[in-house]
Amino acid sequence: MARHATDLAELRQHIARYLDLDTLKACSLVCKAWHLDFHSVLWECFSYKPPKDLSESSEEYATWLDITSRKAHLFRHIYHKEYRKFIPPRIRGILLSQCHGLITIEAFIDGIKGQGPSRNWEETLRFLIERNKDSLRRLQLRELAMSPITSLKLPSLLAGLSRLQSLDLGMTYTLEDLFTVMDACPTSLERLTLSSRVLMRTVKPGGSTQDPQNLTSQPPPLLRLKHLMIQTAGFDEILEGLLSHIAVHSLESLQVEATIDSQFSLPVPPTLRDTLSRLTDLHIHHRRPYDNPVYLVLLGAIPPHQLRKVYLGTMDTECTDMLVKQQHQSLESLGVKFLRGHGEALADVLTTCRKLKRLDFWGEPLVDIRALIDPLRPWVCTELEVFEGLFGLSPPPPLSFAEISSKQEDREEEEDGKVLTLEQAENLFMQRLGGLTKLRRLVRKKGHFWL
Repeated sequence: MARHATDLAELRQHIARYLDLDTLKACSLVCKAWHLDFHSVLWECFSYKPPKDLSESSEEYATWLDITSRKAHLFRHIYHKEYRKFIPPRIRGILLSQCHGLITIEAFIDGIKGQGPSRNWEETLRFLIERNKDSLRRLQLRELAMSPITSLKLPSLLAGLSRLQSLDLGMTYTLEDLFTVMDACPTSLERLTLSSRVLMRTVKPGGSTQDPQNLTSQPPPLLRLKHLMIQTAGFDEILEGLLSHIAVHSLESLQVEATIDSQFSLPVPPTLRDTLSRLTDLHIHHRRPYDNPVYLVLLGAIPPHQLRKVYLGTMDTECTDMLVKQQHQSLESLGVKFLRGHGEALADVLTTCRKLKRLDFWGEPLVDIRALIDPLRPWVCTELEVFEGLFGLSPPPPLSFAEISSKQEDREEEEDGKVLTLEQAENLFMQRLGGLTKLRRLVRKKGHFWL
């Protein structure tokens, strides 16, 4: 007799890898068969945090330590996110002696050397990475002190990780530091996240932080990154330098968070076009609202009808025109802040982008709903599933005395009921939304609405 699909242990173990910790615990208590399948996966994740912050001299801590020691061979993912400068010797001994197949390491690091028998967590981390260099796939490092790249000798450490696929560095580093690290990254790397600031400060002659163990006579091979996320204090040198380290036709997702006022005024070089030739996901958040050349340069370098997901922190009509003109056949998700409201720009999106599934927008001031209900401009985005936005009736602009007189004369000739109220506009808007058969989420963001 054939077994039911849910009786297969392999299927349960595969499902278990997609569940959170609490769900895994609940599943492991269902029955003996489920306990065997889910319990092993449950122990694959280890986060150094003793239960209830027990004292190391207590009996409960000794019991927890004994169980941890017996299960340590199952560890595949280690998380050390406590602000600690050291790790207890017994825990360190367990990790270094029994963890031989780690896939993920996420940890804080500290450049301050520990003292006494406690040993330094940074030293433990380095040993762990070197011991598991053939199995490690994901590495996330966050700093606790200055100059972590120098103290950890990160470039030489990365050079030995032949299978690393994801690297997340939460550090503050100079441009030279960053390029040194990228040169040491293995060619297997697919995702690079720089979740702290990159400084434009240059290193003085003779003061480079490049690891001598990583110096080679041949230039390093280009990375075949698929996803790049960077926080930066500027665009020009950093973005151009980063993209020069990436192989052409590989990058699929680019996310840039600009932390201070900056400009991107460089011409579009052929190398930039080649690197962005397969980009499908573009996320640019810029603190300088009127610096639209940033978007124009990047949008101009991306081939037509290729982008599927776009988020632009601020955008004016010129950027909207370029985006709609070049990407309307492929665009599926759009998040945008419109300068000066620009309800007409949003109407262009709704009347042009047929494949749009998600729309998230806001404006300063809010987007005028009257631009979205023009009967001569029907919406074509029948696939829209999520509609989140800040919209309403914008206040009328101040009029001169001559314009006020002209308006009064026009109103005397108008029939009653021709002045559109907010309620009437919203009724017409809801009628349009009713035509979106796949809409499952409608959110009106908080804002000040003119009645």
